[in-house]
Amino acid sequence: TLAANVFSVGCSLATAALVIRWKGLLLLPVVAVYVAIGRFYIAPARELQRLSKTTIAPVLNHLAESIDGASVVRAFGPHQVQRFFGTNSVKLDANHRIWYAQTYVSQWFSLRIQLVGSLLLLVVTYSLVLLRHQLGVAIIGLAFSYALKVSTNLEGIVRVLTRVETMMVSPERMQEYIDIEQEAPDRLPMFDPPAHPEWPSVGAVTFDKVSFRYKPGGDLVLRDLSFAVTGGQKIGIVGRTGAGKSSLTMALFRINELASGSISIDGVNAGLIGLKALREKLSIIPQTPVLFKGPLRDYLDPFDEFQDEQLWEAIRQVGLSARVAEDERKLMLVVEENGENFSVGERQMLCMARALLRQSRIVIFDEATAAIDRETDQKLQRVIRTAFSTSTVLTIAHRLDTILDSDRIVVLDGGRLVEFAPPDELVRKGHGHFFELMREGGYLDKFEAQRA
Repeated sequence: TLAANVFSVGCSLATAALVIRWKGLLLLPVVAVYVAIGRFYIAPARELQRLSKTTIAPVLNHLAESIDGASVVRAFGPHQVQRFFGTNSVKLDANHRIWYAQTYVSQWFSLRIQLVGSLLLLVVTYSLVLLRHQLGVAIIGLAFSYALKVSTNLEGIVRVLTRVETMMVSPERMQEYIDIEQEAPDRLPMFDPPAHPEWPSVGAVTFDKVSFRYKPGGDLVLRDLSFAVTGGQKIGIVGRTGAGKSSLTMALFRINELASGSISIDGVNAGLIGLKALREKLSIIPQTPVLFKGPLRDYLDPFDEFQDEQLWEAIRQVGLSARVAEDERKLMLVVEENGENFSVGERQMLCMARALLRQSRIVIFDEATAAIDRETDQKLQRVIRTAFSTSTVLTIAHRLDTILDSDRIVVLDGGRLVEFAPPDELVRKGHGHFFELMREGGYLDKFEAQRA
């Protein structure tokens, strides 16, 4: 250990210096050279360790992605398989260059430290030769044996110190995350709405001059956004890529705090209450649902808050009761990593079942139907109309035909609200952003047919 090596070196040097008398002063420059070499070595060793950890992460990430998507990669033919092999080799080479540099620096240090150790041994032995008539054989042997140990122990001290320095790279990386500005507290008892009566009871949402950005000093992605949604309404949110559709959801969930303005839910300012108090009352069904490996029951009810009957009712409402009942394990059916044993549509349904269990008054669909076929899309729309009939539903639309039966349409452009009205009213105008989106997507004829 470091303490043992320091104690051993200190005692050995003190003994050798005492034996060789005033010539022990010649050991001071040798020790200074040791310190200089150690300090010179520690700096690059620390940086190389940091680079090693930085370059190994892409290797591991690429390996995990390749394993998860092996079937997809193979489906695109040998050329893509070779491309992944090549990418993996490039990432490994980048890491191996750092490993080679670490090995080279370590060998450089070992050579220098052994040369200086030989110099220290030379000083001690030369002094012992000069003092051979004044010292006994036993004392000479003692000093010489201690001098031999000093070299090895000094190298050990520097290596231990270097190891400590390089190992501190990991806490340093942790500290970077610790220093990130923390989110608001989960609970704020003085501001959180009371548990009874239930909040939100209506599901009314009001955006009042909301501006939002993803990082301090960054560009605004939502600008002076103002509109109100009454409880139980079905709202479609549309706009071109980059218009701010998903950013609106981020603002509602307080992924980042608002730059200005406020969002109120049933009259309560969502920016003043605890994050958990807010987010547990909202449900979101994303475009790519995330399912964790384990029993289906643990996925639907991770905190064991509901009875089996309630779980079955939620599963029945989303149309998966036959799928689950046919498995002999029923609710203990194992969900594979990322839900691989369920189709994309079934994964979306499971997300909706979780929202039903929580009886969320506000449900957000973030382009939830963008990656599924039309038949599954229509099934999802039926579930939304029936299971969430009393909830406020905000649907970010990828295909406009999924939100044509909405009560009102929010049209965004460049982070600003440009239109907010029922879909038939926006179409009857014969111009505007929504009308152009409908015309470009070829939805006008279908819309007119539905209205007829």
